[in-house]
Amino acid sequence: MRIRKLAAAALLTLGFAAATQGVASAATFVPAGVYPSSNACANAGNAGFPQGRWVGWRCEDLHNGQYLLWVQPSY
Repeated sequence: MRIRKLAAAALLTLGFAAATQGVASAATFVPAGVYPSSNACANAGNAGFPQGRWVGWRCEDLHNGQYLLWVQPSY
């Protein structure tokens, strides 16, 4: 009986680790370029959708007249 409990606990731990790893990697954004305006950044972000390059994007204002594009790659 004790072996069953240990095996169940091990499987539960492995399942939880696998589930949280999937969530973490799915939400990972990576830098994809710096653009001179928010419109240029948004255009670049939208351009990746038709090609299936990424599933999400956002632009970060660098407060120096430039915008950093962050993308969420499709794995």
